[in-house]
Amino acid sequence: MPTTVTEVSPFERVVRFEITEDRIAEAKKTVARRLSREIKIKGFRPGKAPLPLVEATVGPETVRKEAIDEMLPKVLSEILEAEELHPAVNPELVSLDETGDQVEVEVRVTLWPEVELPEYKGRRIQVTNPAVTEEELEAQLLRMLDQFATVEEVDRAAGEGDYVSIDISATIDGEVVEGTTASDLLYEVGSEQLLDGMDDHLLGSAAGDEVTFEAELPEGLGERAGEVATFTVKVNEVKEKVLPELTDEWVEENTEFETVDELRRALRDGLEDAKLKAVSREFAEKALDTLRDQVEVSLPEALVRAEMDNQLHRFIHRLEEYDLTLEDYFQASGVDEEAFASNLRSEAEISLKTRLVLEAVADAEGIEVTADDLIALVQSLAAQSEDPEGFVKAFVDSGQELALAGDILRNRALDAILAAATPVDEEGNPVDLQPKEVEAEVLDDGPAEVVAEVVEEEE
Repeated sequence: MPTTVTEVSPFERVVRFEITEDRIAEAKKTVARRLSREIKIKGFRPGKAPLPLVEATVGPETVRKEAIDEMLPKVLSEILEAEELHPAVNPELVSLDETGDQVEVEVRVTLWPEVELPEYKGRRIQVTNPAVTEEELEAQLLRMLDQFATVEEVDRAAGEGDYVSIDISATIDGEVVEGTTASDLLYEVGSEQLLDGMDDHLLGSAAGDEVTFEAELPEGLGERAGEVATFTVKVNEVKEKVLPELTDEWVEENTEFETVDELRRALRDGLEDAKLKAVSREFAEKALDTLRDQVEVSLPEALVRAEMDNQLHRFIHRLEEYDLTLEDYFQASGVDEEAFASNLRSEAEISLKTRLVLEAVADAEGIEVTADDLIALVQSLAAQSEDPEGFVKAFVDSGQELALAGDILRNRALDAILAAATPVDEEGNPVDLQPKEVEAEVLDDGPAEVVAEVVEEEE
């Protein structure tokens, strides 16, 4: 029978073809060699028994069936290449009929959808202004000084941000609940870190005051957690937080800098770098997301299901790294299976649309990935490994060349999207996202450890 390709939907084709008897006969020889290595046939070395003897041993039907299975993907691959069909997922075998010596096959092929690419050049993408304001710098300085703050007792009522030294206990029906008593506990008023409603009672309290209120027992008390108890809190002392005075002497003593000006400059540089990185990520995400949102495309169900399976496999693998199961995740997160599946489908559709857009841009820009590109990236990744040779061998054995080439292609397409767009602030002014050069003296000394910690918290 001649090969026929029938369009059943914009992204699906049904391919009908025949596996000829001469192709089956060709495959029988390969199957016979393989089977004769797996079974022992007296008088012949493994893999050397002739076809008739193998057929006599395992049955001609078995040999023929395995020969068809052997030849099917090869014949299909040849047909797909000749018809210029590029499956998005593994083709689905619809039917395989044997009538006499004829083997007729029907396969369903799901193709990648083609997208109509919107205009992606000359766009203006609004992002957060990365400039560091004086208010932000002062806030960073205060956060840094706060790490060196002390508390001092005061003779007044407690306000928000003050600390109180308290004795606390809880009772139910007049009996003290085990595990709820504490003495001289230092607590920040307004932090809402201990019990619901307690801060409201502590605001305005003074040393010697005692407050009583009802609240649920917190987690960590076993079966009693969640029960309503009567809490009694006695205020022993009220203390206020005192920040150190920001002087050159304090800076020299507590940081790697000598003056307040140097410290402020280092903090500003660190904050600028952190904001610049954050805004650069924002620009990349918005530039891609807004372009993808303009694309209208119907995704084949088989393609969506395959991507959902891939994402589910990766998610389960991450859970297994922590010796967890999906059931553990559902129980801990409170997410049910229906909501999980819905979210998985949504993420799969976004992932597929993103890929389609990036590959369409790559095609429009004429972006290609060469063998040298792959070699350079693999060598770069291997250099970061403890066993470079082992890394390269594992990569080659894994057959991930196409996947890595796809990643390179899509990354370059994203670079093209960003190069074709302009980041602007809310007033429409262009925003420079190029990293600024840091003054040599700051680079030589390096920021103090506490400065680095403060800035990293902002990222």
